[in-house]
Amino acid sequence: MKEITAESRETRPSGGFAHVIETIVVVFVLGYGLHYLAYFLRARVFTWLGRQGLEEGLEHALMYLGHTLFLIMLILYALAVKKDRRYILRPFRSVGRSARFALYGAVFGFGLMGICVLAARMHGDLEIHKASGMSIKVFLIAVAAVFVQSSVEELESRAFVFGKMKSEGVPLVPATVVSAFFFSYLHAANPGFGLLPLFSIFVVGILYALSYYFFGTILFTCTAHMMWNFTQDFIFGLPDSGKPAAVSVCNTTVTGSSFFYDESFGIEGSWMAIAVNAAACLLIIVIGSIVRRKMLARGAEML
Repeated sequence: MKEITAESRETRPSGGFAHVIETIVVVFVLGYGLHYLAYFLRARVFTWLGRQGLEEGLEHALMYLGHTLFLIMLILYALAVKKDRRYILRPFRSVGRSARFALYGAVFGFGLMGICVLAARMHGDLEIHKASGMSIKVFLIAVAAVFVQSSVEELESRAFVFGKMKSEGVPLVPATVVSAFFFSYLHAANPGFGLLPLFSIFVVGILYALSYYFFGTILFTCTAHMMWNFTQDFIFGLPDSGKPAAVSVCNTTVTGSSFFYDESFGIEGSWMAIAVNAAACLLIIVIGSIVRRKMLARGAEML
């Protein structure tokens, strides 16, 4: 097998302008097409789930598992279209090598959300009270369900949309921007969505795309995404991208809306979240540049 060096990986031709535009359009349409094929099936699953008479917290946690339908759609596409299979299945081949990045990502995601919640609490927008009686069963199911939901969104937006664009000649900046917009607009149907939430999630999309590019593993973004969502929803009882929480470890009362918190969309609709995630982007660029150089020198498979 021909050895792939750091130099050869970094000097792949990006293609002409027409090729770049064509690739962006094709990937964007494919990504949304696959997502919305499963979207309508998920709506029917949610309707069925609501009729089962489950306790509110358990039903809310199981709703996150609806993203399994998006995963099935991606896998079916990967099996049917051989040339695109590697973008979707690549993350499953590097789980062992990337285990430590999963831990780093979990700490990273929890830390970013923790900073945002602490700032909103100190400003007086939130009051955090004692535990609300969340059961261990619901807690454990929620951990698994939110991991599934976050990981599937990462496979869609980063492994497939960003990965396919980047690998097929789209330069890093447009691939990052387009995939971030793709990720942000996936949330357009959520309660309270507007221009500020769109921009906020767009910045998060940039953060995760850069993390995938520099670290070479989707597991970092999967666990960072998971802990961001899990912390705001099941730890503090705050809306996840505008969707109200049901049960949580803490009982949090919203007392105001400001730079630090948005009453319509939650933490993710605030300027504070935008500032924190923008700063995190700079941190990832600095640290990630070092990590990427080392991994390329070792011959690791990178975008």
